[in-house]
Amino acid sequence: MRIVVRSFQIRPIIEADRLRCLVHCVLQEVGLGADCVSFAFVDDQTMIDYHGRYADVPEPTDVLAFPVQERDPDGELNLGDVVICTDQAARQAQRASHSYSFELEVLALHGLLHLLGYDHERDSGQMHSLELRLRPQISRRGAKL
Repeated sequence: MRIVVRSFQIRPIIEADRLRCLVHCVLQEVGLGADCVSFAFVDDQTMIDYHGRYADVPEPTDVLAFPVQERDPDGELNLGDVVICTDQAARQAQRASHSYSFELEVLALHGLLHLLGYDHERDSGQMHSLELRLRPQISRRGAKL
């Protein structure tokens, strides 16, 4: 599994090995396979630009997902891109009274589920239930959420 991690801001981010474990655990749990997924960590201004461009909502959000789910010329299945706003993650972590790193991992999980086709805005709680079910399973495998 190839994990592409890009950071376009100054805050700390999740290490690639940690993301690889998270992705592996989630894919194993939902019974799917993939070869590549990309995570980008951005600041407020970049997220405002993305959110405005792709969702017509020019304000910050915590995570955006851009599903691809197609094979590249080498035959690798690319799930797509997850974009996480570290400034928003820091605010949310403070409001929820938990760590910034925990919030980043929750957002990575959330974005990954969107790449896999889950949509909390259109389902009847299935995505949220799956997130809650996956956290302890990932924790047992070393990627504590």
